[in-house]
Amino acid sequence: MTAEALLFNPQRHIELEGTQNIRDLGGYPTKDGKQTKWGKYYRADSLHNVSPEGHAFLQKEKGVHTIIDLRLSMEGKYRKEDKALYDFYNIPLLDPATFTTKIPKSLIDMYILMLETSKPKFKEIMDIFLKKQGNPVLFHCRVGKDRTGVLAAILLDLAGVPRDIIVKDYALTGEYKKITDEELNNRPLLMSRNQFKTMLECEPSYMEAFLDYMYEKYENAAGFLKTIGLTVEEIKALHDDFVVEDVQKAQ
Repeated sequence: MTAEALLFNPQRHIELEGTQNIRDLGGYPTKDGKQTKWGKYYRADSLHNVSPEGHAFLQKEKGVHTIIDLRLSMEGKYRKEDKALYDFYNIPLLDPATFTTKIPKSLIDMYILMLETSKPKFKEIMDIFLKKQGNPVLFHCRVGKDRTGVLAAILLDLAGVPRDIIVKDYALTGEYKKITDEELNNRPLLMSRNQFKTMLECEPSYMEAFLDYMYEKYENAAGFLKTIGLTVEEIKALHDDFVVEDVQKAQ
């Protein structure tokens, strides 16, 4: 199957009013001839504008009963009645306090800073994944690109998905989350339009550089997970919960 066919598999992107970038991480081939499990992990942009009907769809049709919100509370609040539907966790992967000691000069710097300064948060997230073995989990940030992209890359690498596909999955956000003039006009203070546009883009080179760093320092995602306190058995359990036999090859 071509990379394009993998990325644009009809099962991957979920169209839902109020959100643009919900994607199933299933169906990607692994280096050992298996594939990632459909319906296990969903990566997404913010869901706080999704209608009650949309939440009902996620629960009834996709079996999503666990949501991990990687945003800060100021980035948009869920309606209480929607939040109450889920086993809901808010675990911000970026702490603004971190920027008082080191200000990221690029998205690549931000991804590396996230990896190095949010280890307790990653451990908390992985503990939830372990608790939810066998059940779907949806995780999201605001756009579904940076915090979500780093977490998705860790999961895909742990599953053994080839590097080039991890990078392509990251860049796929550009197909669904278009940069609008409204967003550019609401850019942070002291940031030019072009600077902010660069921050919103999802160039493959950003993920390439992040993976270079992770591979050089930790060897792979499993190596990183060891440093945050997961046991070998727990890492294997996460891997096995996300990987299945490739049905097409078996046939």
